[in-house]
Amino acid sequence: MLLTLVDAIFLCAFYGLISAAFAPFVLSQDSTQLYLAPYALGPIVGRLLARLAIARVIAHISYVVEGTIRSELMAKLISVGPLSLTVKSSLNTLLVDALDDIMPYFTSFLTTLRYAMIIPVVCLVAVALVSPWSAFILFCMAPLIPFFMIMIGKGAERLNQRQWRQISRMALRFHEALSKLTLVKLFNLERTEIVTIARLTKRWRVETMQVLRIAFLSALVLEFFATCGIALCAITLGFAVYERGFDYSYALFVLLLAPEFFLPLRQMGLTYHARMRALGAMAGLTDLLHEKEHFPRTQQAAQAAQQAAQSAESRAPAPWQQAPFTIELAQVTALYPNGRAGITDFSGSFAPGTVTALVGPSGAGKSTILQTIAGFTDLTKGKVLVNGHECSPEDLRTLMTQIAYIPQLPNLFYGTLRDNLKLGAPEASDEELKAALFQVGAGELLTRFSDGLDHHIGENNRGISGGETRLIALARALVRKCPIVLLDEPTASLDRESENAFLQGLAALTHDKTVVMVAHRAELIAFAGKVIAVEPKEQLEEQPEDQTTAQPPAPATAEADHA
Repeated sequence: MLLTLVDAIFLCAFYGLISAAFAPFVLSQDSTQLYLAPYALGPIVGRLLARLAIARVIAHISYVVEGTIRSELMAKLISVGPLSLTVKSSLNTLLVDALDDIMPYFTSFLTTLRYAMIIPVVCLVAVALVSPWSAFILFCMAPLIPFFMIMIGKGAERLNQRQWRQISRMALRFHEALSKLTLVKLFNLERTEIVTIARLTKRWRVETMQVLRIAFLSALVLEFFATCGIALCAITLGFAVYERGFDYSYALFVLLLAPEFFLPLRQMGLTYHARMRALGAMAGLTDLLHEKEHFPRTQQAAQAAQQAAQSAESRAPAPWQQAPFTIELAQVTALYPNGRAGITDFSGSFAPGTVTALVGPSGAGKSTILQTIAGFTDLTKGKVLVNGHECSPEDLRTLMTQIAYIPQLPNLFYGTLRDNLKLGAPEASDEELKAALFQVGAGELLTRFSDGLDHHIGENNRGISGGETRLIALARALVRKCPIVLLDEPTASLDRESENAFLQGLAALTHDKTVVMVAHRAELIAFAGKVIAVEPKEQLEEQPEDQTTAQPPAPATAEADHA
């Protein structure tokens, strides 16, 4: 604010010196005042330095605000958990498009608003000192610009929010088409997808042109009222000069300063569009910002305090936090973030040193059991016991550091093979990484890749097959040395050779580790030492009570030791 005030004072001083120096010379060829012209360089240099300082402040604010917004978005994305529907559906739009629309509000609109609050006031005071009537005209015309800007802005805000919803919908649809390109080609749906995306693109183009039409309309209104204000000042000053002998220098000063009076207001009207886009982007983030935080943001501070306490010699880890781990789910009902029940009244136990396979029809809740052990779901009923200790949600979050989770479709990150293997164990040496690859049956990768661990993996596992991706994910879990390993359909889509290599690597993880996996293939079930059959709750309720093979309504499992 102070720098803007200094800039406004230098502005008035510059036009005052220019008008005092050149007005007598232009109107009556009186050159006695031209000596004042060189002094105008002082305000010019002062304005330049003030603008440079303002630019540095804006750049710093932009850096801080952008970093804060990105950090808050990432913290929110992490706190809502990996099962969030909002995160899955619009992650690219949230992190890229939304920030691009929000940042101009801080870097452009707020800066212009500060100019509009200070420069017109200083100019009005300067004009009032030499021509009160001209100051009155400017004072009366100035409120019309914000008034019509607000009236037009209400419609622009509605259109911007609609445009944001449309671009989010188009981005999601286009992403779905690209991710399911194989199915599109398989079912010959290319023409349908092209027509759909073209229709969404046209709709977004129409929405954008409507927003631009409002922006041009607002600019036209601002120019109209600014021009009217300057014209009225010129007319009144002309009559004052020729009829009442008003000083030429004062008249020129007012005419030079009048456009500067309206300029910040006009610029604010132009940047008001940035505010509308920011509000539309924030409306698109509403679902994410209001979503329940499954992992509170205070978790990091709590974990840091807990680790500090555990590292102290006077405090030893609780018995239930020490490996090996025996995990038991008792009458558990778990919900997804959208409120849908994943499992109902499930009971089962998982012992260390044994590979436990979860089998059952699709939709029975096998993957949800893994996500419950990992702490990704909300428990509405029942309890999770680890080494006999009933775990609270905070305890389950603490247990996450002991879990290696391999989903159905494991991901490798953009980077080298070494970077991906060291993701959970940054201190691991190259020898340990190579030993883990050979242990899981993926050692041939080191010979196939000429650059070995430095081999670069592209986006979306580019250059790596599905089976190799699973083997690398298993080697990553082995390097991390976690006592709990959760596997979701680990051998799906693998051929027999890759499956055998995977099972050989999995056998290396079973010693003193609690391994739980979802299995459908007979070879994987035969590999397990214990099998738990998970049945949907509805099927259990439909079983007749007079059959000796009927399962009780709770727990909703059938356990059997596999030979």
